[in-house]
Parts: sequence; structure tokens; C-alpha cells
Amino acid sequence: MSGKIMGKFSILMNCYNCEKYLKEALDSIFSQTFQSWEIVFVDNCSTDRSSEIAKSYGEKLIYRKTDNLIPLGEARNFGLQYCNSEYLAFLDTDDIWFPEKLATQFKIFEKDSNVQMIYGGAIWIDEVGKQIGERVPKKSKDPFKQNLIQYEINMQSVAIRKNIEIDFRDDHKFSPDFDLFMKILSKYKTEIISESIVKYRKLTSSLTSKTIDRWWVETKESLDDIFQDSNISEKYIEEKKLAYAKVQYYKAQYLISKNRFKEARKELKIYSSLNKIYKILYFLSFSKTLWKLAHKFKR
Repeated sequence: MSGKIMGKFSILMNCYNCEKYLKEALDSIFSQTFQSWEIVFVDNCSTDRSSEIAKSYGEKLIYRKTDNLIPLGEARNFGLQYCNSEYLAFLDTDDIWFPEKLATQFKIFEKDSNVQMIYGGAIWIDEVGKQIGERVPKKSKDPFKQNLIQYEINMQSVAIRKNIEIDFRDDHKFSPDFDLFMKILSKYKTEIISESIVKYRKLTSSLTSKTIDRWWVETKESLDDIFQDSNISEKYIEEKKLAYAKVQYYKAQYLISKNRFKEARKELKIYSSLNKIYKILYFLSFSKTLWKLAHKFKR
């Protein structure tokens, strides 16, 4: 553990060859109206100018480098050991915070000591910063139920009170954040901010698109862990079906990426009677052209 606490928030940033957008991301932290924070910057063995850029921001940025290139979940855990503040926040190196992001979340934490996690909406931008979409979550008395039906948490918008165990799965490359956030939702009070507080950059070369073979595997592992609790399993019967339907959808996406359409249809058919969305996806899987067209415009 590092020693001195430099602010109310520890901001965890994980980086691997991120020089292109790094300055814009860091500047959005330094532009916060709430200035009680420290940045824990994890350099996962970058080979570009990322380290040079990060180190130029002064003592509020704690620079740590891994010994070798490691999976995302492991890298996040590596950084967590240096996060000593009362609250934890996240910013990936190609995304941007709105200036009031931390101030808004600090007020919520201070007002209600039972709130363990906060998340809000995100504007989606492309490589040049043009808005291409937006996802704003609705207020809910049961955010866990809401996220089983449709996962909506943007990691850049999240803040967590650091009085519980926070641990990312070391073996997860695609969704270590999904695993952690859903487990927190299943146990603790979460507050939703129904407006966009971050900008999330969707890149075709992102880690998400490169780990398509892991989407369904990791999501299923996380859900299996959560639903080992019989009370949760019995309380959320219908929502559980929808959550596992998403696993089949992710598996179908992987199979279609490998042109294994017959296998993909078999996976989708399992839940095709669940609702009209999965029925449509099942029929789309009969046409490579229609499937790709539908997902091209999916936001």
C-alpha cells in the first residue's frame, strides 16, 4: 500500500499504449470542480509515450508500472493496492469526465452513508469526439433488478465507497467491471444519476471488440457466482432468465464472427420465445447481411 492519502477520491486509470487520447482524459480530471483527489495511474507495460505524458502531470498522479503485460482484471487489482482514499472512481484513458462528475457524487455519498456505489449516464463519442449516442439510466428502487434485465453501467461513471472488499477477477479480460459492479448491486445500496456525467469513446479497435470470445464466458461466470445465493435466485426468477439470455446472445455473436451461423442459431433459439428481441435476433441469424446491418447501427 502507498502511504499518504491525497484526496477524497482515488481515481484508477489503467493504460496500455494510450497516448492518443490520454491528455484529453487527464485534463478532464484536472478540470473537475471538486479537486480533492489523487490519480493512481497503472502503466501496463506501454511501449508508446504514455508514461511520459502521465508523469508530466505532477504529484497528484501516482505512476505505477506492472512488471509485465497482464490481463485487465489483474491490472485493475494491481492499481487498487495504491488507492487509499475514502472513495474510488475510474477513468479509462480514451474517455472524458464532465467537470461536475466528482462533485455530484461526493454530495450523494456525504448525504447518505448507506450508498455504496453511484453510477450515471454516458454520451458515446467516436474517434474524433463526435457524439454517436447516449445512454442515460432511469432511477430505480432496485438497480440490481434493472441491470439483470439490461446492463447499463458505464464504468467511467462509477464511484464506490471504499469500506467494503473491492476485487476484480484476475482472469477476466472483457468484463472484470461487470463482475464487480453486479456483485455490489446484489448486496448494497446504489444511487443512479439520471443524466450523462461522462463521455465514453467507442473504438473499433478497443479491447471489447478484441475479446469477443470471452464475452459470454465471463458474463456467465459472474452470473453463476451471483446466483449461487438461493435467495437471489428465487427473488429474481424472470430477470435471471433475461440475464442468461444475454449470455447466449454473446455466445452467438462470437460464433457468427467465426461464420458458425448454424451453431449461433442453436444458442439463440433457446431464448427466442422469451421476448420479441430474442425472437428477432434468432431470425436475423439466418442472414449474415441482416445480422451485420442490425449490429452496425446498434448503440
